[in-house]
Amino acid sequence: MTLKAEIADLRPKFGDPCLLKTSLILILLFVLFAPVLSDLVVTWSNDGDYSHGFFVLPAVFYLVWGKRHDLAAIQTRTFWPAFPPLVISTALYVVSYTVRFHSLTSFAIVSTIFFLLLFLTGWRMSKALIFPTLFLFFLFPLPNGFYVLITNPLKLFITAVSANAISALGIPVYREGNLLFFPNTQLEVAEACSGIRSLISYLMLGSLFAYFSSGWMARVILFGSALPLSLFVNFLRVVITGILAFSFGPQVSRGFFHEFSGMVLFLIGLGVLLLEYLFFSNRSSRTKTT
Repeated sequence: MTLKAEIADLRPKFGDPCLLKTSLILILLFVLFAPVLSDLVVTWSNDGDYSHGFFVLPAVFYLVWGKRHDLAAIQTRTFWPAFPPLVISTALYVVSYTVRFHSLTSFAIVSTIFFLLLFLTGWRMSKALIFPTLFLFFLFPLPNGFYVLITNPLKLFITAVSANAISALGIPVYREGNLLFFPNTQLEVAEACSGIRSLISYLMLGSLFAYFSSGWMARVILFGSALPLSLFVNFLRVVITGILAFSFGPQVSRGFFHEFSGMVLFLIGLGVLLLEYLFFSNRSSRTKTT
């Protein structure tokens, strides 16, 4: 069935009034949250730690579209108890954005969307869309205090284990804080190599893989493997960069090679997540057939 035919098939199930109401709601939400969205686009464009934000909304639309037939079968009704928390969440958004309390703003946006959905459609529809709604949190940067709290220990941990690995390979290296000193150069393990960038991306991807998997064990492993995977990938990045910097000079630790190596190792980590997902999917298929 073509995309046009599927849309035409869904139209009588939702009904024109519902379609009109949905369109109006989306327009109102866009107007309400437009100032924050414009700020987020600037953040995604200029901060590599959050460039994954461009993929969040398309992913949410895909998740909702994938459940379109199930959603069309759900009877909706206005759930009035959700109206007071909807008003509170909307007011919280306006106040937090006005005073630039960004971490509270992100919470207020997601809670406003949830309570609006709950108010207009009821519990069954809201429950069916709870994961796409919570997935919206990946749109927003981490609070600054939390970012520093996570990044600094990660930098020191990656630096320490990388220094031990490089030293075990027979290369003289001295560590001080997040700095690695070699006879001919020195390396700094900055935020980009701490693992925070890949950690957030792997958490986002791991949650998607977990959502499409079946069984609680598979979901916990897929989501929980994001942290060790990000640490291992950045450990490899620092070790390889340190070896090459010692052998060929400090130029290999900067510029194109530094960015290219990060991209290659991130794709390797993504491949590991994909293999995990395929393993659990095949295991689930075999279980159903036996």
